Amino acid sequence: MIQINIYFNSIKDLYHPFNKSTLNPTLASFIYEECFGKSVKNDIQICVSSKEILTEIEKETIINLIHNNFKNELKEEKIKNNLTSLFRTTLFLIGIIILFFVYLIKAQILHEFLLIIGWLAVWESVYDFLFVETKEKTKRKRYQKISESKIIFN
Repeated sequence: MIQINIYFNSIKDLYHPFNKSTLNPTLASFIYEECFGKSVKNDIQICVSSKEILTEIEKETIINLIHNNFKNELKEEKIKNNLTSLFRTTLFLIGIIILFFVYLIKAQILHEFLLIIGWLAVWESVYDFLFVETKEKTKRKRYQKISESKIIFN
């Protein structure tokens, strides 16, 4: 279990300075970064402490604020992932098509140029799939775990 301790002086510290229905980005970054170096399979518990005495409504608002922030982050990451996957697949197919047509071209300079471009397109999409996607998948899993975290008040 990953335990994240949050202490604030005023409930205003939790909110975005320009939007009272959004979590403070600094706090969101802090919560996310506290999970670094720990397994994405671990459950997360957030312990919230305050100088102020919180009502039950304020506690429920804080819980919703934290959970909704990370649910929205997860939605955004899924949208980006879908677009990236579409681009990656398109790039791969274009690379394969270019490589196919390379062998029909007799001009040596054009042949070499298209061969390089074709392999570059294929390699870039494979590299993204093997290495970049792993990092992005971990990020999505962390957002999911934080959005489902147990939040307790001290």
